[in-house]
Amino acid sequence: MRVLIVDDERPARDKLHRMLEQEPGITALQMACDGIEAIEQCAAFTPDVAFLDIQMPEVTGIELAASLPPPAPLVVFVTAYDQYAVAAFDANAIDYLLKPYDQARLQRTLAR
Repeated sequence: MRVLIVDDERPARDKLHRMLEQEPGITALQMACDGIEAIEQCAAFTPDVAFLDIQMPEVTGIELAASLPPPAPLVVFVTAYDQYAVAAFDANAIDYLLKPYDQARLQRTLAR
């Protein structure tokens, strides 16, 4: 599985990257620090799944999910805010990880 991590906070990107590296089946990982970089990464990297932060400058994770060109990756939102869950699932998210999450919760997401 090819994974793109999009978060404007470096510690959050690094944590998720470390956790995903431990999981079998992850064949490639890329990171982007904002929605604009993520769109470029999607075109060049063609991820199977994108883990998107919701609150980012310029382009939110929800806006990013809506703008991904086909074939769009599956989307998992990763955020500290539960109030965006309905909007996330309206944007066709397959899961919604609330920070702080642990390895077991991430594994359940990957199983989906």
